[in-house]
Amino acid sequence: MLAVWTLSRTAFVLVYTKVVEAPDFSGVFADVELYYRWSDSLLTGQIPGDDPMWQYPPGAAALFLFLRHLAGDSVGAYDDTFFVAALAADLLVLLALLRLARGNGLLLGAGAWAVVVPCLNLLTYSRYDIFVTASAVVALAATVRRPLVAGGVLAVGGLVKVWPVLLLISARPVAGLRPLLTGFVATLAVLGGALTVAFAGAWSGFTDNQSGRGLQIEAVGAAPLVLARLRDETITVAYVYGAMEFQHGYVRPATVVLPVLTAVGLGVLALWWLVRGRRLAWTPAVGFDVALLAVLVSVVTSRVFSPQYMLWLVGLAAVCLTRRDTTQRATSALIMVATGLTSVLFPWFYDQVSTDPSWPGSALLLVRNALVVAALGIGFRALLRGAGRERAPEVTFHPGARRTTGTGVTAVANRP
Repeated sequence: MLAVWTLSRTAFVLVYTKVVEAPDFSGVFADVELYYRWSDSLLTGQIPGDDPMWQYPPGAAALFLFLRHLAGDSVGAYDDTFFVAALAADLLVLLALLRLARGNGLLLGAGAWAVVVPCLNLLTYSRYDIFVTASAVVALAATVRRPLVAGGVLAVGGLVKVWPVLLLISARPVAGLRPLLTGFVATLAVLGGALTVAFAGAWSGFTDNQSGRGLQIEAVGAAPLVLARLRDETITVAYVYGAMEFQHGYVRPATVVLPVLTAVGLGVLALWWLVRGRRLAWTPAVGFDVALLAVLVSVVTSRVFSPQYMLWLVGLAAVCLTRRDTTQRATSALIMVATGLTSVLFPWFYDQVSTDPSWPGSALLLVRNALVVAALGIGFRALLRGAGRERAPEVTFHPGARRTTGTGVTAVANRP
């Protein structure tokens, strides 16, 4: 797996450094240059909340500022530093997956990560989602033996991009949540408080700009408009909040309904966790499977579905694939195929969805979204049918003769 990872990532290094000729990729790094511009404001302790493209919690500001201190004042150096740091985060994910594969685990997860991530091309190394994904994978790996540390890592990820908070559901209910939640709350209180003091308006830009978001054209909920726009030229899109969003009467009700669906989906999953999970012989695989489904619910019902979100799903699916008893193999396979379609859609066919709507690009988007929705439905059904086993009835052991159970376990039976 290390060899596969090294060979594939070396190809990206050669393309990035222009040792190997490739199509112009400079536009892919536009977001990194935006991070650099934001870091000018962050150097003064001010969150760029007036910029509508700023929609992040203050942990993201700390990350951008840290990279700025490493890179210096050159935007070119900032790009290079970001690329190297993203490559290191990519490797960290692989190492965490290899660690999970030790013992009775599987190398399938590490293999999926090593092979599928290159499908996203340089997008992986030009968005800061790779750092958040790394925190999520490392946290899930740590839940097996170090839940306190796992909780702290989830808090760090949540301060950078919120969604890792959903992974708290990977703990065994309810007692298993305590150490995870302790690490989470303690880290959140310390780091969140420090960031609030360090940056003026630490949270305002995040909350204000997020609430103003519309419906991104890639979102699952935008599918009716994607189809309708092929025949109706009056349906328009505009570049708002750093993304292409639909401008149509359908948007308003959709942006009201989608958060409700998010709450309902996560509520159903939480109810299953609390009621059924307490009766299961809980294993790490059950926690990993529930974590993947929680993030899938969030993505499918979101108003935004940027292409780098697939990186979150690939990372969590890879974690599931390190376990022999996972219920999410079919779901993971669908996520991997959807990632391949995403790499074709963005950037090669993106214009056929955004500025010049036509069938090839629109069909790619709709099929990609359909696969992700199918992954959620199939994954939830598999979880209901196959996650774990009911706890075995408690047996009271008494001094006396030995007997061998059907499982080959020697038990002590009561003897007169």
